[in-house]
Amino acid sequence: MSQNGQTNEVDKSSDKLYLDEPSTEKELYSDKSFAFGSMQGWRASNEDCHKHLIPLDNNLANNWAFFSIFDGHNGIDTAKNAAQLIDKLILESFNEIQSNIDDCYQLNNIIKNIFIQLDTNLRELVKDHSGSIAILISPKKIFMINLGDSRGIIISKDGQVLTSTKDHKPSVRKEQERIRRAGGRISKVGNDVLRVESQLAMTRALGDYSLDKHIITAIPDLIQYERDSLAIYVIIASDGIWDVMNNEQVASFVSQRVSNTTLENIISQLFDQCLKEESSDNMTAYIIKLD
Repeated sequence: MSQNGQTNEVDKSSDKLYLDEPSTEKELYSDKSFAFGSMQGWRASNEDCHKHLIPLDNNLANNWAFFSIFDGHNGIDTAKNAAQLIDKLILESFNEIQSNIDDCYQLNNIIKNIFIQLDTNLRELVKDHSGSIAILISPKKIFMINLGDSRGIIISKDGQVLTSTKDHKPSVRKEQERIRRAGGRISKVGNDVLRVESQLAMTRALGDYSLDKHIITAIPDLIQYERDSLAIYVIIASDGIWDVMNNEQVASFVSQRVSNTTLENIISQLFDQCLKEESSDNMTAYIIKLD
């Protein structure tokens, strides 16, 4: 069952999109402070890509870290190219600000400009689109950066959700108002989900230049979280996780297991659980342990 009580049965009638049986081979690895995993699942291919930088650079940001997931839609090109290009844009931007690295207002603008520039750079390379969830961790703050329907949460040791990003979907009132102000249209045909311009099931994305970029913007939302003693783990994941488990369920799942096994094993078990809950999408996740 999904988190809203509806069954997420996989429609195998479209053999171009889904396999006859899920691919459960997992890409897993871990370091001392984080674990990563990805699994194809029922999809015909894995369109999720990722990139992390630890440390962010060898200069002023040598105690910063960056983690990102790009969730491809209708193809892997945007996600793949975004993951390849993002580190260069980040490093160039951080080199420019130098001693003002702790200026949060400036950082907010820089992060948004990085994604706008990334979207511009992708224009000649791709025809599909991708969402993104990323986090930038400094000694004092955590910046959560989301674009689309992947999600991030910060949790305490006992599994309390301290903050989370908000999905960019046509059902969200704030996004509906933004799209209508930009001249866009949201509609639903039959039993299909709400879509923007009868095409996209999310309201912000990298790529997809057939649509007006004022409507399907590449400007992410940002959340700043002041690091404190409560925040122990950050979890970011593509929508294959969040389609069938809500924030509290994922937080509880992780917190109940951290004392008994590794973060890498927890990610593997999380994928297995989501498959049992009938997730039909690719699954990719990071769990980061904060110092």
